[in-house]
Amino acid sequence: MAVSSTNPAAVTFDLWQTLVFESDGSARSGIRRKIRADYGEAALSQLGESVSRETIDGALRDLSEEITVGHDEGFDRTYDEWVAHLIDRIDPDLARRIGQAGLDTFGAVIDQSFIESPPQLVDGAADVLASLSSSGLKIGLISNTGLTSPATYEKWFSTINVLSSFDYIAFSNGLAVAKPSRKIFNATLSQLGVEPARALHIGDNMHTDVAGAAAAGMSTVWVRGGIDSPVNTSYDPDYTIDSMVELLPAVDRWLATLDG
Repeated sequence: MAVSSTNPAAVTFDLWQTLVFESDGSARSGIRRKIRADYGEAALSQLGESVSRETIDGALRDLSEEITVGHDEGFDRTYDEWVAHLIDRIDPDLARRIGQAGLDTFGAVIDQSFIESPPQLVDGAADVLASLSSSGLKIGLISNTGLTSPATYEKWFSTINVLSSFDYIAFSNGLAVAKPSRKIFNATLSQLGVEPARALHIGDNMHTDVAGAAAAGMSTVWVRGGIDSPVNTSYDPDYTIDSMVELLPAVDRWLATLDG
């Protein structure tokens, strides 16, 4: 597997249920939400606000559903906007009372919960990323992200030694646009300097990953072992695998079609 630098090609990855999964086996970590509610209650108490953890937990649960629904429609907000929106869900007047410094404090403890209860890297994912990166392929990450900031994701990627594998990372709550919108795929390929016809996207979600990338003109790999979206699509992926350990042969087959 080797790619010429004069005619570059790219492989882009989804994150959740493709490269990482929740430690508690769920689609959305209940453990992390509990930590967020506990830390959120403590942070607001230090700011002079008495809000029960049950109220915060309910707001977090509702916000998670809202984020997921928005993602399926290609919509997202920036991380700071989601934090402000969460505060509004807790109490519509709370943002005024705690001010921007309070919002920043609250956002920091929400982020800290991710560092303390991170997901797990899928078996074989680090080796696959390293192999693809060394082959001359451009490597991108296109992730629909929840209530964790891009900076915190990158901090965690650094601790697990995968950050350097990516040439460009697109987080939906950094760009305020989500898969399946073509905009996030196009923005990533533009940064990588690769045409859609020479790009392959890997993901578990038929709607946001497979159909979204195909609409942007990319080839696709569906990771069948992931937790799929409830949104259905009739689109067929170009390749199907059950886990990351099966990816490299699929990439080789795809590369053979580019200049054949």
